[in-house]
Amino acid sequence: MLRTLLLLALAPIAGRAADPVQTQWKLANFTWLKRVPAEGGAPANAHPAALAADTLHAMLEPVQAMVEGQAIPLFAKDELKALVKPLAEAFALAQPGEDLILLSTHKRGGSFMEMAVGLTARLFVRDGALNLIVQDTRLGFMDRYAADRTLPTFVYGSRTAASGASLQARGAAQPRADWLALPLLAAPARPAAPAPVAAPPAAAVTALATTPASPASAPAPEPPAAPRDAAFYEAQTQRLKALKKMRDEGVLTEAEYQAKREAILRTL
Repeated sequence: MLRTLLLLALAPIAGRAADPVQTQWKLANFTWLKRVPAEGGAPANAHPAALAADTLHAMLEPVQAMVEGQAIPLFAKDELKALVKPLAEAFALAQPGEDLILLSTHKRGGSFMEMAVGLTARLFVRDGALNLIVQDTRLGFMDRYAADRTLPTFVYGSRTAASGASLQARGAAQPRADWLALPLLAAPARPAAPAPVAAPPAAAVTALATTPASPASAPAPEPPAAPRDAAFYEAQTQRLKALKKMRDEGVLTEAEYQAKREAILRTL
């Protein structure tokens, strides 16, 4: 009886849809991503931004940081793989007046006995680029936390105050040593399936067999444009849900809601 009551109580929770206005993604005890108000005086960002997880991975994987005089990847491979999907979701929901802040804590050296270290950063999309400002590349705090459960005050990078981090990535603009502006990449295109070729009539086959081959073959036709990927449509779905919630709560008028909804639908 008790088991049945417990299952009935949990059933609504299990079937609940994801919050279309989610502001935090907690991936581990000391790894999280948050939507926060942008710094005072900052220009509006190009948010929401439809960035696929694969695209984010391709943009962030080449980023390197100088650590103890050596250029090494800013993110470990498995660390970045776990981060890109939440990043894609957060950018799809972020508003023009919001930044994303990131704390990622990971054992980056590969040793079993090595203590995990933190990475803190601020991210936003503006002027056709993914902006990455890093405060700490390797923040050691776990030993202190293990001893007395004390956590530092995490700082996530600032447009106005440079940190001691030093970053580099090929092709990126660099407003400061700790700040990269990574040009936005198009989502990786999925190869289109070749169109079936109809068999020629028998008469045409006979004519081809008796006609000398042309000295130069005709150029191949242009392949069809690749369709938008699933992440793009998921991002637009989340934007539509967020708009409806804002209309229902009175934040948007019906006219404003319909105008913004039509603008999103025109991108599909």
